[in-house]
Amino acid sequence: MSEYKFRGLEMHGTNMWHMAAVNRSIEFIKEYHLNALIFHDIDIVDKLIPPFSMFPKNVWLDRWPLRDITLLNNRYYINQVAHKCVENGIDFYFNVKELFFPVDLLEIYPHLRKENGAICPTDPFWWDFLDKKYTELCELVPEFTGVIVSPGTRESMVSMAANACTCERCRSYNMDTWYRELLTAMYKSLKKFGKKLVVRDFAYTSDHQYAMVEAAQSVSKDIVMALKKTPHDYYPTFPDNPAIGNCGGLDEWIEFDTWGQYFGVGVFPCSLVEDTKRRLKLYAEKGATGAWFRTDWELLSEGSTFNSFNMLNLIAGAMITENPDVSEDEIYSTWVNKCGLYNSFIQDCIVQLPEYPTAPDAVERLKLFTQTSWKVLEKTIYARGHVFQENCQFFDEVDLAFNMMQRFHSRDYWDPDAHLLVDPTEENMIEIFREKDEALELVRQLPDILKPETLGVSKEFEEYLKTLLDLYDLYVRTFREIAHLVYYTRRAEITGSEADAKRVRDSIKMLEPLRDEVKAKVWHKPYAHEVVWCLDYTKLDALMADASSLTEKAVGV
Repeated sequence: MSEYKFRGLEMHGTNMWHMAAVNRSIEFIKEYHLNALIFHDIDIVDKLIPPFSMFPKNVWLDRWPLRDITLLNNRYYINQVAHKCVENGIDFYFNVKELFFPVDLLEIYPHLRKENGAICPTDPFWWDFLDKKYTELCELVPEFTGVIVSPGTRESMVSMAANACTCERCRSYNMDTWYRELLTAMYKSLKKFGKKLVVRDFAYTSDHQYAMVEAAQSVSKDIVMALKKTPHDYYPTFPDNPAIGNCGGLDEWIEFDTWGQYFGVGVFPCSLVEDTKRRLKLYAEKGATGAWFRTDWELLSEGSTFNSFNMLNLIAGAMITENPDVSEDEIYSTWVNKCGLYNSFIQDCIVQLPEYPTAPDAVERLKLFTQTSWKVLEKTIYARGHVFQENCQFFDEVDLAFNMMQRFHSRDYWDPDAHLLVDPTEENMIEIFREKDEALELVRQLPDILKPETLGVSKEFEEYLKTLLDLYDLYVRTFREIAHLVYYTRRAEITGSEADAKRVRDSIKMLEPLRDEVKAKVWHKPYAHEVVWCLDYTKLDALMADASSLTEKAVGV
């Protein structure tokens, strides 16, 4: 019997506003016995209500009549989705970030903006605003189940995590108090209507992570804690989230990304079956009672688990949370023989018929292919376990590479001094360059593993697979040279030596033909734009120019 009582599918991108995609998700939920649909849209509540009680009706209609109609249209749509979930016995949740508000609010309450232009997050106004906002949500969209909220992220319009307000109150305000007041305001209004409040630990530091847990505990034992499978975000190379099992008795639901914001964005296949199974087993032992699986991303339209090989990861999550003893072979077989394969180079809005390979050993080959592909990605877009990418894109500045590894996606809060493994030392460079060489060796094994011409698929799908393998090789080769360029540039900045400057110039010469190959093979080709996202030659132009400028400045040229 599974310990995972809550088992959800999350839609995070524009697909949630297209009923065909919603129907597809609901059918998957029913077929694989999940029990919840989640709409993750940072300001979805603000796309449904103003709230009306904070806007004088005559002013609202005089100033924002088009917004009034837009909100009404959105409510009709969302109420249809909520009712469809009820009819199918599925819970329906909103996943939001707070504080968020319509900018029109500042015209009615201008005191919220301070002299330096910042919005004050500690003004008591916000707690009344949240109460009214979620009360009206419950009244106008009565059939939703609950709200999942992230109060600790920098991605909301107003937060304590990225507070630029310099008022005296903000300077002395306690972070824990702020979290508690925000959650209390939301919990109070949702509780009146029997709605569930789920609090995400989405935070950039370990201190904020536990502050969120403590704030939720202090508000109500009814609150559920949602925790990503790894701390901060969905990085497969990161350690297990240490907060799981340490939430003071609150129910815990674990979040997984199946699509690939940090592992190929669905363009390059990646099996996380084994990783998912290990983590789900461990987290169940630690007391987790729920899990959900993200299928797309808000900032990349048309990308979806549903039109990529990474459907494998969604199927794995669904099957494992229903039966933790399900075998990996059964998961792979279900993916290939029941779900089928989809072409990730075709936009998700275009209906595809699945391909069912007929080769007797198709499951075994595709299993090895996707497993090896993860090893390729691990050694390509990570550096000794650190994030060496910007959402799977090339870097356009040298410093961005080190920012991603050591600051923005730092492991140090959960893996002390991890940044030392990627410091620009000659010793570290040897290991990192060896890792990129290994990635190139592995990606060149993929054609012999997959053998598209004997897989038993249509000619069109065979050509897709061959193109995928070719672009994959190019992607790895390019990241390999990017690693050389950013590290040689940083060394030149440190030493100011002509010898290090020469290494930078030689690396640029190596990257230039790769840039031309990327442009020739990808730019203005009939591929879904996620392919261009991964292989954007303009970023290489910017990176080479930045490296050259930094180097010449360092050596005094």
